[in-house]
Amino acid sequence: MLMITLGVMAVIFLLSAQPGTGSYALSEQITHQVQSSTAQSLLPSFFSADFHANLRKWAHVYVFFALGVSMTVTVHLFWGAGRSNLPTLWQQGFLSGGLCTAYAALDELHQLFVPGRSGSPRDVGIDALGFVPGIVIVCLFLAIKHRRKKRNS
Repeated sequence: MLMITLGVMAVIFLLSAQPGTGSYALSEQITHQVQSSTAQSLLPSFFSADFHANLRKWAHVYVFFALGVSMTVTVHLFWGAGRSNLPTLWQQGFLSGGLCTAYAALDELHQLFVPGRSGSPRDVGIDALGFVPGIVIVCLFLAIKHRRKKRNS
């Protein structure tokens, strides 16, 4: 699982390392493909107001959702899987959230050094819209699994 987490982090880093023109061109291509497909009709009307900008922000949310899920599973496997003297499941969730926040902040800092890009604390908040639900979903899943296991023992 660590490799998946590192892979997601690498994807985020590589996307952030693209110069502004390259990043904009890539998201513009995706925007055009979505708008010319039937997927456009599935999107809410408010999303269409500034489709390209919304697409770029939602990309943050989705990739950081993947980071939140993989980070939480990784933290659980390394520091919590069945060990009584280590962090509780919810402490693992908070640790995962801290690690994801730190990575999101470092990602924004990294973008300050990429031509045509800018780092924004607001984007860390947008990233949190992805990783927080990912962390919560994994923690809830693990809590239910643990409760069922306890009940059946």
